[in-house]
Amino acid sequence: MQTTTIYTNGKSLFTLENYCKTAGVSHANKITIHSEVSKLKARAMHSNGQLHYIFGTGDRKHIAGISLKRGKIDNFQII
Repeated sequence: MQTTTIYTNGKSLFTLENYCKTAGVSHANKITIHSEVSKLKARAMHSNGQLHYIFGTGDRKHIAGISLKRGKIDNFQII
C-alpha cells in the first residue's frame, strides 16, 4: 500500500511533494511529520479542505507557522 506523509507547521496540514519523507522535516521552522496515511485517505482529506499539496522546493521558512491557502508562496505552489 502506498502512503503519503503529512506534515504540519502548527496551523495547517500539508504534503511536500518534492521532498522525501525525512527531508521535509525542518525543526528550525517547526515543520514536523504529523502522520502517514494512504493515498486514498490523503485525497479525501484534500477534497474536504483539511490537506494542502505543496509542490516545489525552496526555503521552508516561507511556509512555517502560517495557515495555508491555495496559491503561490515563494517557490512553492500550494494546491
